[in-house]
Amino acid sequence: MHQDPAKRAVLNEVARFYHEGFPGAPKGVVPLAALYAAMEREGVPPGFAADFVTLGALLHALGLWRLTKGAYLMDPDIAREVAKTPVGRLPVDLLFRLPEPAPLVLLPEGLPAYPELEGFHAHLEWDPGRRPGIAPHLELRFLAWIRGERGYYPATLVLDLDAQDFKEAVEKTLARSVQSAFGFTVEVLKEARPRLVKVYGAILAQALSLTLYLCQEAPDLGGLSPRPPAPLVRVKGEKKVFPPDKPLVLPTGWRWGKAIRLAREQKKALPSSPTGRRVIPHIRRAHWHLYWTGAGSRKDPAKARPVLKWIPAIFVNRDLLLEAGLTEDDLPAVVRRVDPHEDGDL
Repeated sequence: MHQDPAKRAVLNEVARFYHEGFPGAPKGVVPLAALYAAMEREGVPPGFAADFVTLGALLHALGLWRLTKGAYLMDPDIAREVAKTPVGRLPVDLLFRLPEPAPLVLLPEGLPAYPELEGFHAHLEWDPGRRPGIAPHLELRFLAWIRGERGYYPATLVLDLDAQDFKEAVEKTLARSVQSAFGFTVEVLKEARPRLVKVYGAILAQALSLTLYLCQEAPDLGGLSPRPPAPLVRVKGEKKVFPPDKPLVLPTGWRWGKAIRLAREQKKALPSSPTGRRVIPHIRRAHWHLYWTGAGSRKDPAKARPVLKWIPAIFVNRDLLLEAGLTEDDLPAVVRRVDPHEDGDL
């Protein structure tokens, strides 16, 4: 792909839009519509309409990913824990904390809801809202890599973010996607609609949870740090980027995963509590915590103001690992909480 001058020019345009911005879109968000315009301008062969759209989605994600080339290799146990964590009422603004423009999440055992999906890029997009009744809004896009008989092929999943929280976002997306893609005229598709909603919803929710794991302040990356995006530089009157030559593989969640597996192996050897029940070490899901603060708020509630903090996933019963003969080096690093939002308005 990089040897094709037209496609290479489009990839460079993605990088330019990322750094310089695009009118109407949030900073760092490259509208797919702008990329399609660049494809037409550079003469990228259109082919069939579906092929043009698929190629655009591919260039969009890869154009952002190549700025950093971070590949987050998820520990299988952590991936399962995170994937089944409900996102609920978490605010969509969390996605602005992605560590890279389009991180690549690698799943050694596939997505629990769809094992053939063994990796995906996650990135933000700006929908200009040209559909009836839909205003301009952010989208989260997944370029999924699905294993087939002849290798891997890409597929696009879209999550509309014109919502206050992820629960509402998933519900809106499912209603729109199924209705627009399958309609209400073919009886067989009418009958299949509940199953399509269930399966697509599960895939969306699990991919979203895994993406949010990377939005933590310290998500256990094996001591490595993501690369900063390759800068835009001027060369002979043109603006270009020079991306890294190779991907950077970041082992994600492997310390936590190791601790969980060791604890599982030692579970029978651990002494029982007086009640005969002890909870095996595990990850308690991330959640939002709302509390009230302010000078004099204890005496006068009218002076209190709401502050929202995100409590990342925490490790429960670390002491049981020590009883199992493990050291602190076998335990996950402490994850710090993010700074609170001053007004609590997300």
